[in-house]
Amino acid sequence: MKKYKSFLAQHLEEFFHYRRELGYVNKSLGSQLQVFDHYVLEHAAGFEDLTPAFFLEFREKISGSPANVNNLIGTTRNFFAYLLRYGHVNHNPVQDLPAKTENAFIPFIFSPQQTEDLLQAVLDQMRRTKKHFLIDLGIYTAILLMARCGLRISEPLRLELTQYDPGQGTVFIHKTKFHKDRLIPLPRKVKDHLDNYLSLRKVMCPESPYLLP
Repeated sequence: MKKYKSFLAQHLEEFFHYRRELGYVNKSLGSQLQVFDHYVLEHAAGFEDLTPAFFLEFREKISGSPANVNNLIGTTRNFFAYLLRYGHVNHNPVQDLPAKTENAFIPFIFSPQQTEDLLQAVLDQMRRTKKHFLIDLGIYTAILLMARCGLRISEPLRLELTQYDPGQGTVFIHKTKFHKDRLIPLPRKVKDHLDNYLSLRKVMCPESPYLLP
């Protein structure tokens, strides 16, 4: 069964294989090209129909968030840049198509007092039962490491015991964001807390190789 059915079918197939050979194919490329192909099949008979107005209308018909729309238009723009490079068209009709305005993500910045209040709230919510205490203390420890040492949200959960050096008071982070290693010195109070936590964890959960349970 043919993946593409419009008059651009062969070009779309060649473009997909071209991108794959370059190592740029992700899971969404094929589906994005199929969305474009389906729209062309219904609304265009040849290259003469692929005007900027055609793509403005196409942009408005794309479902999903502004980011999803912009990603699909970006793929379409790359497709026509490919056609232009190989002489199949004499211009890129998507080149100047404006992007949709995306909702900017604005992170919440905690003040020092809000950070203290958050840590205290987590402490106040800790359950003192044998079944739950170590887990809740581990959650507090993870939040403490993020608040005091700048660890990213996923990093405390991946830490292994071997990444903590109690002698130097440092935590070594392997290949995180941007594939960089980081050596993080712990403030004295954080180190003291971590040492106390690990002493308790050694008794209650000695078999785990991870820093947190």
